[in-house]
Amino acid sequence: MDNRIAQLKTSQDARQIAENAQRLGRPDLSAQALERARELRAIEEGYTSPAQQAVAIALYAYEEEQSRLNNRAYRANRTRTMLAKHGALAAAERMVLNRHPSEGFKVLQGAGLRELSFEAIIDRFPNEFSAAAVDAARARLKGGPRVDPATPTNSSPSLSVIESDNAILAPAVLDAEARIFLEGFLAPLNWLQSRWLPGYRETTQTIAKDLSDDRPQDLFVTLWKEANSAIAHAGRGLLRARIADEMREEFIQVIRDIHEDGSPANFERITERFERWKSEGRIDMVPRLLVARVFAGTHPRLYHTTVDASSQDKALKWFAEHTNFVIPDSKSWAVRAQALVAHLDRLALFGEDILVRNMFPWFVVHQLRTRARPDDIPPGHLERPSSAFANLPPAQRTIALRHNVVQTALFARLAAQYGKDRVWTEYPTGTGGYADADVRPADSGCHLYEIKIADTPAEVVRQAMGQLLEYGFRAGGLEPVKLFAVGEPSLDDVTRRFIARLRAEFNLNIDYLQVELPANIAFSL
Repeated sequence: MDNRIAQLKTSQDARQIAENAQRLGRPDLSAQALERARELRAIEEGYTSPAQQAVAIALYAYEEEQSRLNNRAYRANRTRTMLAKHGALAAAERMVLNRHPSEGFKVLQGAGLRELSFEAIIDRFPNEFSAAAVDAARARLKGGPRVDPATPTNSSPSLSVIESDNAILAPAVLDAEARIFLEGFLAPLNWLQSRWLPGYRETTQTIAKDLSDDRPQDLFVTLWKEANSAIAHAGRGLLRARIADEMREEFIQVIRDIHEDGSPANFERITERFERWKSEGRIDMVPRLLVARVFAGTHPRLYHTTVDASSQDKALKWFAEHTNFVIPDSKSWAVRAQALVAHLDRLALFGEDILVRNMFPWFVVHQLRTRARPDDIPPGHLERPSSAFANLPPAQRTIALRHNVVQTALFARLAAQYGKDRVWTEYPTGTGGYADADVRPADSGCHLYEIKIADTPAEVVRQAMGQLLEYGFRAGGLEPVKLFAVGEPSLDDVTRRFIARLRAEFNLNIDYLQVELPANIAFSL
């Protein structure tokens, strides 16, 4: 590139030079100036990493070529919307993983600009993308993917099938277990939706505002010192407070660097920086979980909330088994997390709410933990506030809030009978739900309790029965020795005889437990 063009500082100046050079019969200089204009425009519009800038440059080149072909200004609104919604890298990956080549690929190839295409970018920056996307991009650049005429040609991202010489990415679909997990996860009354999501949403909004105002120092405590940031719980992954305070300025700079570049490649560079600090004796451990948490909080469009690599690996295996996810070959948490987020977007399950999407992998891990190591989940009860569920209609809100109070009363009663160390509430069932209460008496197996707010004991039993059986005896369930339908109404004779028959004739060890609330109790609606 001509040195004078390389030294240009704004895209407007470069574009003016391109027009002047074209008018003066210097198409070579015009092409160089146009190339420089795209580079500068990408920087001006906030694209930070080389791969992100390359994606933006591909978009500009496509729009320019379409404008030339149509002899009028052209704006790629659909592609721009995808970049704004998913981020530059995830949007490029989604388009490349589509079964058919995009219009952008065809236009750029026809103009002799294939090296600017998303496929060429993914081939050039393979560490920034999933292995499936790299395979698909390289196959298309070689002349693929091959299309089987017998295969339906629906080009929806959730139904796309990518074939290459080395791999097949099957349709992104949910099997029966995945659908049950999803249904349980999206239930508005579970604790993830009522307790976690509001705090997570508030935290990410605060992070975005503080970074927009260039105040990363205000995030130091939330991201580096708090055990639970409402993004993810650090557990034993926290650094000692003294060390964090001594390196406060370095950690604030890390926040800046992550904000500027959320790519998996930068995740590795940041991790290497901590490795160097450890080798220098400045820190006693590399806080990988915290680094991942900063990426997840700063770039929620790109990363989910399961920031522990070993937990993410469990989720990846489940998604591979039940949704046709292809696990990347890379061992990097960031590469794997970004690939899973792109896969969830292809499933198109969560609408525009990326935060709900980001919580789903952790929900899966929490459910699987019950199957593998149930003792890892501590007993106890976290009382839910009486003003929760503000997003529900008033009638449902009354039921939800009353359920909270009944659950608190039930826990107190069971803890007094069996001991607090034997009682759990909101216990993951391993089948995609949360049990209202789970008791493990010293002399027997699990007792399972399901609360229903209804006017009659018959209705309580009717509503509770299905969940008790599913939570207890579906594959992966809790296998309880006794079931309890819990309600406020007193048991009537008809329902008592029905329960007795279930026990006698069907060998179903089920009972009814009444929990009465004070008549004057008030709820905040």
